[in-house]
Amino acid sequence: MPSSLKLPCNSPSTLVATLSPFFNPLPHCFEILDFCFKGTPGVTGAVMWDSGVVLGKFLEHAVDSGMLVLQGKKIVELGSGCGLVGCIATLLGSEVIVTDLPDRLRLLRKNIETNMKHVSLRGSVTATELTWGEDPDPELIDPKPDFVIGSDVVYSEGAVVDLLETLMQLSGPNTTIFLAGELRNDAILEYFLEAAMDNFTIGRVEQTLWHPDYCSNRVVIYVLVKK
Repeated sequence: MPSSLKLPCNSPSTLVATLSPFFNPLPHCFEILDFCFKGTPGVTGAVMWDSGVVLGKFLEHAVDSGMLVLQGKKIVELGSGCGLVGCIATLLGSEVIVTDLPDRLRLLRKNIETNMKHVSLRGSVTATELTWGEDPDPELIDPKPDFVIGSDVVYSEGAVVDLLETLMQLSGPNTTIFLAGELRNDAILEYFLEAAMDNFTIGRVEQTLWHPDYCSNRVVIYVLVKK
């Protein structure tokens, strides 16, 4: 099983932030269009999941505490959905490429435009199509990203093989992957972790390293590095 990651929360708790079905006012005055209620059958990319908030706040806390340096780093986000995590990474100084399926890009680009056009950016953000398992655009892999991030990307056993193929294509020797997800289906998660161990070293980020106000027993963050 994955080991605990000890990069140097209060007691684990439910999320402090209450997510609105239509937009969520977060620090930096984000307005993230959400359009769908959680639990709508077949809907993933148009919903802002709790794990995305946790991952975004983890990145912010890691930068503020000196655990991570994101200024000038290339980040590719998988399954960006509404774009919250990518927007946060941009404000932290990263050169971000957010990705999703073709039918999700309109909402994604709208959220980027709404939230990024009136702020002074330390980084940059662009949106592009990426279908897991297919060859990525050259801009995604040349050069290889410093970080690959994703929230709630392990949701279907059928998508695991394609997800892992894409992670392999994006990863270089210096790429670090952070994946956050809500604990829903142990069988799918175990299937992903077992398959990923063939090519990646996997650790679990302890909640002591998360943003102290954004912890949840229902969310886990894994870190993967290509072997």
